[in-house]
Amino acid sequence: MNKVLYIILLLLITPFYAKAQDYEKNCYYGITFEVSRNQNWGYGELVITGVEPNSPAEKSGIKIDDIIMEINGQATYLRDNQTIANWLFDNKYDPEVKFTIRNMNTYFKEYPLMRKCIATNSVSEKQLSEVYSFYSLENTNYQIFTLPLHVQTNSDVDFTDYHTYDFYDAGKNVPAIDKQITTLLEKELQSKGLVRDTSDPDIVVQAYYSYSPNNRYTGLNNPNYNPMSLRYDCDKNQLVLLPIFDSNDPKVGSSAQYVVEYGFSFYDRKYIDNSKLTQIWDCNIKDYLSAQYSLEDYVKLHTPLMLKQFPYTQNKREANYIVETNKYNYTGIYYDADDLGHIKDVDFNSPAYIAGIRPGYIIEKVNNRKFERNKDVLSAGYRYFIDDTMVFRDQTTRFTNSEGFSDCMFWSAGYYNDIAKEFTKPDYFTQFSYLYGFEKYINNKSDNKITIEAWDGIQRRIFQIVPEIRHSVTIRTL
Repeated sequence: MNKVLYIILLLLITPFYAKAQDYEKNCYYGITFEVSRNQNWGYGELVITGVEPNSPAEKSGIKIDDIIMEINGQATYLRDNQTIANWLFDNKYDPEVKFTIRNMNTYFKEYPLMRKCIATNSVSEKQLSEVYSFYSLENTNYQIFTLPLHVQTNSDVDFTDYHTYDFYDAGKNVPAIDKQITTLLEKELQSKGLVRDTSDPDIVVQAYYSYSPNNRYTGLNNPNYNPMSLRYDCDKNQLVLLPIFDSNDPKVGSSAQYVVEYGFSFYDRKYIDNSKLTQIWDCNIKDYLSAQYSLEDYVKLHTPLMLKQFPYTQNKREANYIVETNKYNYTGIYYDADDLGHIKDVDFNSPAYIAGIRPGYIIEKVNNRKFERNKDVLSAGYRYFIDDTMVFRDQTTRFTNSEGFSDCMFWSAGYYNDIAKEFTKPDYFTQFSYLYGFEKYINNKSDNKITIEAWDGIQRRIFQIVPEIRHSVTIRTL
Protein backbone atom coordinates (compact mmCIF):
# COMPACT_ATOMS: atom_id res chain seq x y z
CA MET A 1 0.00 0.00 0.00
CA ASN A 2 1.51 3.32 -0.99
CA LYS A 3 2.12 6.16 1.40
CA VAL A 4 -0.86 8.23 0.32
CA LEU A 5 -3.37 5.43 0.80
CA TYR A 6 -1.73 4.61 4.13
CA ILE A 7 -2.28 8.19 5.29
CA ILE A 8 -5.90 8.14 4.14
CA LEU A 9 -6.61 4.91 5.99
CA LEU A 10 -4.93 5.98 9.20
CA LEU A 11 -6.15 9.55 9.36
CA LEU A 12 -9.50 9.54 7.66
CA ILE A 13 -11.11 6.13 7.32
CA THR A 14 -10.11 4.46 10.58
CA PRO A 15 -11.68 7.07 12.90
CA PHE A 16 -14.87 6.89 10.90
CA TYR A 17 -15.30 3.14 11.23
CA ALA A 18 -16.35 3.72 14.81
CA LYS A 19 -19.42 5.47 13.42
CA ALA A 20 -20.26 2.78 10.88
CA GLN A 21 -23.00 1.44 13.16
CA ASP A 22 -24.85 4.75 12.89
CA TYR A 23 -25.27 4.93 9.15
CA GLU A 24 -22.72 2.55 7.62
CA LYS A 25 -20.90 5.08 5.50
CA ASN A 26 -17.26 6.06 5.07
CA CYS A 27 -16.71 9.67 4.10
CA TYR A 28 -13.84 11.64 2.63
CA TYR A 29 -13.02 15.01 1.07
CA GLY A 30 -10.45 13.95 -1.50
CA ILE A 31 -7.37 15.30 0.24
CA THR A 32 -4.40 13.94 2.12
CA PHE A 33 -2.46 16.12 4.51
CA GLU A 34 0.20 16.02 7.17
CA VAL A 35 1.21 18.12 10.15
CA SER A 36 4.04 20.34 8.98
CA ARG A 37 7.33 20.17 10.82
CA ASN A 38 8.84 22.58 8.34
CA GLN A 39 9.75 26.04 9.63
CA ASN A 40 9.48 27.44 6.10
CA TRP A 41 5.85 26.52 5.51
CA GLY A 42 2.91 26.07 7.87
CA TYR A 43 4.79 24.77 10.89
CA GLY A 44 2.43 22.96 13.27
CA GLU A 45 -0.52 23.27 10.86
CA LEU A 46 -1.89 20.92 8.20
CA VAL A 47 -0.29 21.04 4.76
CA ILE A 48 -2.13 19.39 1.87
CA THR A 49 0.04 16.75 0.21
CA GLY A 50 -2.45 15.30 -2.27
CA VAL A 51 -5.70 16.19 -4.00
CA GLU A 52 -7.70 13.36 -5.56
CA PRO A 53 -8.90 13.89 -9.13
CA ASN A 54 -12.68 14.44 -9.46
CA SER A 55 -13.00 14.90 -5.69
CA PRO A 56 -14.90 17.68 -3.89
CA ALA A 57 -11.56 19.24 -2.95
CA GLU A 58 -10.26 19.40 -6.53
CA LYS A 59 -13.53 20.86 -7.79
CA SER A 60 -13.37 23.58 -5.11
CA GLY A 61 -9.88 24.72 -6.18
CA ILE A 62 -7.85 23.41 -3.24
CA LYS A 63 -4.25 22.63 -4.23
CA ILE A 64 -1.22 20.74 -3.00
CA ASP A 65 0.85 22.78 -0.48
CA ASP A 66 -2.18 24.76 0.71
CA ILE A 67 -2.15 25.22 4.49
CA ILE A 68 -5.30 24.33 6.42
CA MET A 69 -5.48 26.97 9.16
CA GLU A 70 -8.91 26.09 10.52
CA ILE A 71 -11.62 23.46 10.27
CA ASN A 72 -15.06 24.91 10.99
CA GLY A 73 -13.37 27.88 12.64
CA GLN A 74 -11.15 25.79 14.93
CA ALA A 75 -7.39 26.25 14.59
CA THR A 76 -5.41 23.24 13.42
CA TYR A 77 -2.14 24.40 14.97
CA LEU A 78 -0.51 21.50 16.88
CA ARG A 79 -3.76 19.48 17.00
CA ASP A 80 -3.52 15.69 17.09
CA ASN A 81 -4.89 13.40 14.37
CA GLN A 82 -7.86 12.20 16.42
CA THR A 83 -9.02 15.75 17.10
CA ILE A 84 -8.76 16.60 13.40
CA ALA A 85 -10.69 13.45 12.46
CA ASN A 86 -13.42 14.30 14.96
CA TRP A 87 -13.82 17.76 13.46
CA LEU A 88 -14.09 16.28 9.99
CA PHE A 89 -16.52 13.48 10.71
CA ASP A 90 -18.31 13.82 14.04
CA ASN A 91 -21.31 15.79 12.82
CA LYS A 92 -23.10 13.23 10.68
CA TYR A 93 -26.11 15.49 10.17
CA ASP A 94 -24.17 18.31 8.49
CA PRO A 95 -21.99 16.94 5.67
CA GLU A 96 -20.44 20.35 4.94
CA VAL A 97 -17.13 21.33 6.53
CA LYS A 98 -15.45 24.71 6.12
CA PHE A 99 -11.71 24.61 5.53
CA THR A 100 -9.88 27.89 6.05
CA ILE A 101 -6.89 27.95 3.71
CA ARG A 102 -3.84 30.14 3.30
CA ASN A 103 -1.09 30.04 0.71
CA MET A 104 1.20 32.46 -1.12
CA ASN A 105 -1.58 34.70 -2.41
CA THR A 106 -4.30 34.13 0.17
CA TYR A 107 -4.11 35.04 3.83
CA PHE A 108 -7.51 33.66 4.76
CA LYS A 109 -10.03 31.97 2.49
CA GLU A 110 -12.88 29.61 3.35
CA TYR A 111 -13.63 26.55 1.26
CA PRO A 112 -16.92 24.87 2.16
CA LEU A 113 -16.64 21.20 1.16
CA MET A 114 -19.36 18.57 1.08
CA ARG A 115 -17.90 15.26 2.13
CA LYS A 116 -18.54 12.32 -0.13
CA CYS A 117 -19.86 9.23 1.64
CA ILE A 118 -20.02 5.66 0.38
CA ALA A 119 -21.05 2.38 1.98
CA THR A 120 -18.47 0.79 4.24
CA ASN A 121 -16.29 -1.99 2.87
CA SER A 122 -16.76 -0.69 -0.68
CA VAL A 123 -14.32 -0.87 -3.57
CA SER A 124 -14.51 1.87 -6.20
CA GLU A 125 -13.85 1.50 -9.91
CA LYS A 126 -10.82 3.74 -9.56
CA GLN A 127 -9.38 1.35 -6.99
CA LEU A 128 -10.19 -1.61 -9.22
CA SER A 129 -8.46 0.08 -12.16
CA GLU A 130 -5.33 0.23 -10.02
CA VAL A 131 -5.68 -3.40 -8.92
CA TYR A 132 -6.17 -4.57 -12.52
CA SER A 133 -3.77 -2.11 -14.13
CA PHE A 134 -2.05 -4.85 -16.16
CA TYR A 135 -5.15 -5.01 -18.33
CA SER A 136 -4.03 -1.64 -19.66
CA LEU A 137 -0.76 -0.25 -18.33
CA GLU A 138 -1.04 2.34 -21.07
CA ASN A 139 -3.84 3.92 -19.04
CA THR A 140 -3.06 3.13 -15.39
CA ASN A 141 0.46 3.21 -14.05
CA TYR A 142 2.44 4.79 -11.23
CA GLN A 143 6.08 5.59 -11.95
CA ILE A 144 8.85 7.20 -9.92
CA PHE A 145 11.82 9.17 -11.19
CA THR A 146 14.65 11.00 -9.46
CA LEU A 147 16.29 14.34 -10.16
CA PRO A 148 19.83 15.11 -8.91
CA LEU A 149 18.58 18.33 -7.33
CA HIS A 150 20.47 20.28 -4.74
CA VAL A 151 18.07 22.34 -2.62
CA GLN A 152 19.16 24.77 0.08
CA THR A 153 16.80 26.78 2.23
CA ASN A 154 17.10 29.33 5.01
CA SER A 155 15.42 27.60 7.96
CA ASP A 156 14.71 30.94 9.70
CA VAL A 157 12.42 32.15 6.90
CA ASP A 158 8.65 31.71 6.71
CA PHE A 159 7.68 31.72 3.03
CA THR A 160 4.10 32.66 3.86
CA ASP A 161 5.46 36.20 4.44
CA TYR A 162 6.40 36.55 0.76
CA HIS A 163 3.86 37.55 -1.86
CA THR A 164 5.65 39.49 -4.60
CA TYR A 165 8.76 38.94 -6.70
CA ASP A 166 10.93 40.39 -9.43
CA PHE A 167 14.00 39.29 -11.34
CA TYR A 168 17.58 40.41 -10.91
CA ASP A 169 18.22 43.12 -13.49
CA ALA A 170 21.00 41.92 -15.78
CA GLY A 171 20.54 44.71 -18.31
CA LYS A 172 18.70 44.91 -21.58
CA ASN A 173 21.10 43.03 -23.84
CA VAL A 174 20.64 39.56 -22.41
CA PRO A 175 20.74 36.30 -24.37
CA ALA A 176 17.48 34.82 -25.61
CA ILE A 177 17.86 31.90 -23.18
CA ASP A 178 17.70 34.35 -20.25
CA LYS A 179 14.44 35.76 -21.51
CA GLN A 180 13.08 32.23 -21.91
CA ILE A 181 14.05 31.33 -18.34
CA THR A 182 12.43 34.51 -17.02
CA THR A 183 9.20 33.64 -18.83
CA LEU A 184 9.25 30.08 -17.48
CA LEU A 185 9.93 31.17 -13.91
CA GLU A 186 7.27 33.85 -14.10
CA LYS A 187 4.64 31.35 -15.21
CA GLU A 188 5.44 28.94 -12.36
CA LEU A 189 5.72 31.59 -9.65
CA GLN A 190 2.39 33.13 -10.63
CA SER A 191 0.77 29.69 -10.55
CA LYS A 192 1.86 29.51 -6.91
CA GLY A 193 0.15 32.82 -6.19
CA LEU A 194 3.12 35.19 -6.25
CA VAL A 195 2.64 38.53 -8.01
CA ARG A 196 5.36 40.35 -9.94
CA ASP A 197 6.23 43.76 -8.50
CA THR A 198 9.00 45.61 -10.31
CA SER A 199 9.12 48.49 -7.81
CA ASP A 200 9.16 46.89 -4.36
CA PRO A 201 9.29 43.05 -4.51
CA ASP A 202 9.57 40.78 -1.49
CA ILE A 203 11.77 38.33 -3.41
CA VAL A 204 14.43 38.87 -6.08
CA VAL A 205 15.01 35.86 -8.34
CA GLN A 206 18.29 35.17 -10.11
CA ALA A 207 18.82 32.27 -12.51
CA TYR A 208 22.14 30.78 -13.60
CA TYR A 209 23.20 28.10 -16.06
CA SER A 210 26.06 26.55 -18.02
CA TYR A 211 26.22 24.12 -20.93
CA SER A 212 29.59 22.79 -22.06
CA PRO A 213 31.35 19.77 -23.60
CA ASN A 214 32.60 17.27 -21.06
CA ASN A 215 36.39 17.64 -21.00
CA ARG A 216 36.70 14.08 -19.66
CA TYR A 217 34.80 12.54 -22.58
CA THR A 218 36.94 9.88 -24.29
CA GLY A 219 34.71 8.95 -27.22
CA LEU A 220 35.64 5.30 -26.70
CA ASN A 221 32.30 4.08 -25.43
CA ASN A 222 30.29 1.36 -27.13
CA PRO A 223 28.12 2.91 -29.90
CA ASN A 224 25.17 0.92 -28.55
CA TYR A 225 25.65 2.44 -25.11
CA ASN A 226 23.05 5.20 -25.05
CA PRO A 227 21.90 5.92 -21.50
CA MET A 228 18.48 7.51 -21.07
CA SER A 229 16.68 8.89 -18.02
CA LEU A 230 13.00 9.23 -17.29
CA ARG A 231 11.73 12.76 -16.76
CA TYR A 232 8.27 14.34 -16.80
CA ASP A 233 7.14 16.82 -19.43
CA CYS A 234 4.59 19.10 -17.75
CA ASP A 235 3.42 20.53 -21.08
CA LYS A 236 2.68 17.13 -22.59
CA ASN A 237 1.52 15.60 -19.27
CA GLN A 238 3.61 12.52 -19.86
CA LEU A 239 6.88 10.86 -18.97
CA VAL A 240 9.62 11.08 -21.57
CA LEU A 241 13.05 9.54 -22.01
CA LEU A 242 15.92 12.02 -22.33
CA PRO A 243 19.61 11.45 -23.24
CA ILE A 244 20.73 11.92 -19.65
CA PHE A 245 22.94 9.65 -17.56
CA ASP A 246 21.85 8.26 -14.25
CA SER A 247 23.99 10.23 -11.81
CA ASN A 248 25.12 6.92 -10.24
CA ASP A 249 26.33 5.45 -13.55
CA PRO A 250 30.03 4.60 -13.09
CA LYS A 251 30.76 5.55 -16.72
CA VAL A 252 29.31 9.02 -16.44
CA GLY A 253 32.68 10.78 -16.18
CA SER A 254 34.19 9.42 -19.39
CA SER A 255 31.08 8.67 -21.45
CA ALA A 256 29.01 11.84 -21.06
CA GLN A 257 29.40 14.19 -24.03
CA TYR A 258 28.00 17.33 -22.39
CA VAL A 259 27.48 18.73 -18.92
CA VAL A 260 24.57 21.03 -18.13
CA GLU A 261 23.98 22.98 -14.91
CA TYR A 262 20.92 25.05 -14.16
CA GLY A 263 19.49 26.72 -11.10
CA PHE A 264 17.89 29.76 -9.52
CA SER A 265 18.20 31.57 -6.21
CA PHE A 266 15.60 33.54 -4.25
CA TYR A 267 16.79 36.55 -2.26
CA ASP A 268 15.01 38.48 0.48
CA ARG A 269 15.17 42.24 0.04
CA LYS A 270 12.60 43.38 2.60
CA TYR A 271 12.28 41.42 5.85
CA ILE A 272 15.80 40.34 6.85
CA ASP A 273 18.04 43.27 5.86
CA ASN A 274 16.67 45.75 3.33
CA SER A 275 20.16 47.15 2.73
CA LYS A 276 21.28 43.97 0.98
CA LEU A 277 20.02 40.78 -0.65
CA THR A 278 19.93 37.68 1.56
CA GLN A 279 19.60 34.26 -0.06
CA ILE A 280 16.59 32.39 1.30
CA TRP A 281 16.25 29.51 -1.19
CA ASP A 282 18.29 27.92 -3.95
CA CYS A 283 17.59 24.99 -6.26
CA ASN A 284 20.05 23.69 -8.84
CA ILE A 285 20.61 20.60 -10.96
CA LYS A 286 23.62 19.14 -12.76
CA ASP A 287 23.16 16.53 -15.47
CA TYR A 288 25.49 14.62 -17.77
CA LEU A 289 24.19 14.19 -21.32
CA SER A 290 24.77 11.09 -23.43
CA ALA A 291 23.90 13.04 -26.58
CA GLN A 292 23.20 16.61 -27.55
CA TYR A 293 20.08 18.10 -26.00
CA SER A 294 19.49 21.81 -26.28
CA LEU A 295 19.67 24.07 -23.24
CA GLU A 296 16.38 25.66 -24.33
CA ASP A 297 14.58 22.31 -24.18
CA TYR A 298 16.34 21.41 -20.95
CA VAL A 299 15.24 24.48 -19.00
CA LYS A 300 11.73 24.32 -20.45
CA LEU A 301 11.23 20.81 -19.11
CA HIS A 302 13.05 21.15 -15.78
CA THR A 303 11.89 24.57 -14.52
CA PRO A 304 8.38 23.43 -13.45
CA LEU A 305 9.79 20.22 -11.94
CA MET A 306 12.33 22.12 -9.88
CA LEU A 307 9.77 24.62 -8.61
CA LYS A 308 7.61 21.81 -7.28
CA GLN A 309 10.13 21.85 -4.42
CA PHE A 310 8.90 25.31 -3.35
CA PRO A 311 7.49 26.48 -0.91
CA TYR A 312 7.01 23.28 1.15
CA THR A 313 10.71 22.63 1.02
CA GLN A 314 13.73 21.17 2.75
CA ASN A 315 17.45 20.74 2.15
CA LYS A 316 18.21 17.78 -0.10
CA ARG A 317 20.72 16.35 -2.56
CA GLU A 318 18.19 14.58 -4.74
CA ALA A 319 14.44 14.71 -5.27
CA ASN A 320 11.97 11.90 -5.97
CA TYR A 321 8.74 12.37 -7.91
CA ILE A 322 5.80 10.07 -8.54
CA VAL A 323 3.64 10.32 -11.65
CA GLU A 324 0.17 8.80 -11.33
CA THR A 325 -1.60 8.16 -14.64
CA ASN A 326 -5.14 6.81 -14.63
CA LYS A 327 -7.76 6.56 -17.34
CA TYR A 328 -10.73 4.25 -16.87
CA ASN A 329 -14.45 3.76 -17.48
CA TYR A 330 -16.46 5.21 -14.61
CA THR A 331 -20.01 3.97 -14.08
CA GLY A 332 -20.39 4.96 -10.40
CA ILE A 333 -20.67 1.42 -9.03
CA TYR A 334 -19.03 0.43 -5.73
CA TYR A 335 -18.46 -3.27 -5.12
CA ASP A 336 -18.51 -5.17 -1.83
CA ALA A 337 -14.87 -5.88 -0.96
CA ASP A 338 -15.81 -9.34 0.39
CA ASP A 339 -18.33 -10.26 -2.31
CA LEU A 340 -17.52 -8.47 -5.54
CA GLY A 341 -20.78 -9.45 -7.16
CA HIS A 342 -22.74 -7.45 -4.61
CA ILE A 343 -23.29 -3.80 -5.52
CA LYS A 344 -22.59 -1.99 -2.29
CA ASP A 345 -23.28 1.56 -3.43
CA VAL A 346 -23.95 3.68 -6.53
CA ASP A 347 -23.09 7.35 -7.02
CA PHE A 348 -26.20 9.48 -7.43
CA ASN A 349 -26.74 10.57 -11.05
CA SER A 350 -23.79 8.47 -12.23
CA PRO A 351 -24.05 6.49 -15.51
CA ALA A 352 -25.00 3.33 -13.59
CA TYR A 353 -27.60 5.18 -11.51
CA ILE A 354 -29.14 6.72 -14.62
CA ALA A 355 -29.29 3.25 -16.22
CA GLY A 356 -31.32 2.02 -13.22
CA ILE A 357 -28.75 0.13 -11.12
CA ARG A 358 -29.15 0.44 -7.35
CA PRO A 359 -27.31 -0.73 -4.21
CA GLY A 360 -28.12 -4.32 -3.25
CA TYR A 361 -28.32 -5.68 -6.79
CA ILE A 362 -26.27 -8.82 -7.55
CA ILE A 363 -24.27 -8.83 -10.77
CA GLU A 364 -24.44 -12.07 -12.74
CA LYS A 365 -22.89 -11.05 -16.06
CA VAL A 366 -20.87 -8.17 -17.50
CA ASN A 367 -20.75 -7.85 -21.29
CA ASN A 368 -22.27 -11.35 -21.48
CA ARG A 369 -19.47 -12.89 -19.39
CA LYS A 370 -20.20 -14.75 -16.18
CA PHE A 371 -19.32 -12.58 -13.20
CA GLU A 372 -17.01 -14.30 -10.70
CA ARG A 373 -17.65 -13.01 -7.17
CA ASN A 374 -14.82 -14.65 -5.22
CA LYS A 375 -11.82 -12.34 -4.97
CA ASP A 376 -9.35 -15.19 -4.45
CA VAL A 377 -10.48 -16.85 -7.68
CA LEU A 378 -10.26 -13.49 -9.45
CA SER A 379 -6.75 -12.91 -8.12
CA ALA A 380 -5.55 -16.30 -9.34
CA GLY A 381 -7.06 -15.71 -12.79
CA TYR A 382 -5.42 -12.28 -12.96
CA ARG A 383 -1.98 -13.73 -12.16
CA TYR A 384 -2.40 -16.38 -14.87
CA PHE A 385 -3.48 -13.69 -17.32
CA ILE A 386 -0.37 -11.58 -16.61
CA ASP A 387 1.99 -14.54 -16.96
CA ASP A 388 0.39 -15.98 -20.10
CA THR A 389 0.14 -12.69 -22.00
CA MET A 390 3.69 -11.40 -21.47
CA VAL A 391 4.51 -12.56 -25.02
CA PHE A 392 2.17 -9.88 -26.37
CA ARG A 393 3.94 -6.99 -24.65
CA ASP A 394 6.38 -4.54 -26.22
CA GLN A 395 9.82 -5.09 -24.66
CA THR A 396 10.95 -1.58 -25.66
CA THR A 397 8.37 -0.04 -23.32
CA ARG A 398 9.60 -1.83 -20.19
CA PHE A 399 9.54 0.21 -16.98
CA THR A 400 9.54 -0.29 -13.23
CA ASN A 401 6.42 0.87 -11.42
CA SER A 402 6.27 2.56 -8.02
CA GLU A 403 5.90 -0.85 -6.29
CA GLY A 404 9.22 -1.98 -7.77
CA PHE A 405 7.84 -4.43 -10.37
CA SER A 406 10.31 -4.26 -13.27
CA ASP A 407 8.36 -6.10 -15.99
CA CYS A 408 5.75 -3.45 -16.72
CA MET A 409 5.25 -3.14 -20.49
CA PHE A 410 2.62 -1.81 -22.85
CA TRP A 411 0.85 -4.04 -25.34
CA SER A 412 2.43 -4.53 -28.78
CA ALA A 413 0.14 -2.93 -31.35
CA GLY A 414 0.67 -5.76 -33.82
CA TYR A 415 -0.93 -8.23 -31.41
CA TYR A 416 -4.11 -6.31 -30.58
CA ASN A 417 -6.40 -8.93 -32.14
CA ASP A 418 -4.63 -11.74 -30.27
CA ILE A 419 -4.80 -9.80 -27.02
CA ALA A 420 -8.53 -9.23 -27.49
CA LYS A 421 -9.00 -13.00 -27.75
CA GLU A 422 -7.09 -13.52 -24.49
CA PHE A 423 -9.53 -11.24 -22.70
CA THR A 424 -12.40 -13.53 -23.72
CA LYS A 425 -10.91 -16.71 -22.20
CA PRO A 426 -13.06 -17.74 -19.21
CA ASP A 427 -10.19 -19.02 -17.03
CA TYR A 428 -8.79 -15.50 -16.66
CA PHE A 429 -12.01 -14.00 -15.24
CA THR A 430 -11.38 -10.66 -16.96
CA GLN A 431 -14.77 -9.19 -16.02
CA PHE A 432 -13.22 -5.94 -14.83
CA SER A 433 -11.60 -5.36 -18.22
CA TYR A 434 -14.72 -3.26 -18.87
CA LEU A 435 -12.80 -0.53 -17.06
CA TYR A 436 -10.71 -0.21 -20.22
CA GLY A 437 -13.38 -1.06 -22.77
CA PHE A 438 -12.52 2.00 -24.84
CA GLU A 439 -9.30 0.28 -26.00
CA LYS A 440 -9.22 -1.81 -29.19
CA TYR A 441 -7.25 -4.61 -27.56
CA ILE A 442 -10.17 -5.13 -25.16
CA ASN A 443 -13.22 -4.08 -27.14
CA ASN A 444 -12.97 -4.19 -30.94
CA LYS A 445 -16.47 -2.72 -31.30
CA SER A 446 -16.93 0.93 -32.16
CA ASP A 447 -18.93 1.70 -29.02
CA ASN A 448 -17.89 1.76 -25.38
CA LYS A 449 -21.15 0.57 -23.85
CA ILE A 450 -21.28 -1.79 -20.88
CA THR A 451 -24.01 -4.41 -20.49
CA ILE A 452 -24.71 -5.62 -16.97
CA GLU A 453 -27.11 -8.44 -16.11
CA ALA A 454 -28.14 -8.30 -12.45
CA TRP A 455 -30.62 -9.73 -9.97
CA ASP A 456 -32.59 -6.96 -8.26
CA GLY A 457 -34.09 -9.21 -5.59
CA ILE A 458 -37.17 -10.05 -7.63
CA GLN A 459 -36.05 -10.61 -11.19
CA ARG A 460 -33.08 -10.59 -13.52
CA ARG A 461 -32.63 -7.34 -15.40
CA ILE A 462 -30.31 -6.14 -18.16
CA PHE A 463 -28.82 -2.66 -18.03
CA GLN A 464 -27.06 -0.73 -20.78
CA ILE A 465 -24.53 1.76 -19.39
CA VAL A 466 -22.67 4.48 -21.26
CA PRO A 467 -19.68 5.08 -18.98
CA GLU A 468 -17.82 8.31 -18.40
CA ILE A 469 -14.13 8.06 -19.28
CA ARG A 470 -12.19 9.60 -16.41
CA HIS A 471 -8.62 10.62 -17.13
CA SER A 472 -6.08 12.13 -14.77
CA VAL A 473 -2.33 12.61 -14.66
CA THR A 474 -0.84 13.93 -11.44
CA ILE A 475 2.73 14.52 -10.39
CA ARG A 476 3.90 15.18 -6.88
CA THR A 477 7.07 15.11 -4.83
CA LEU A 478 7.90 12.32 -2.41
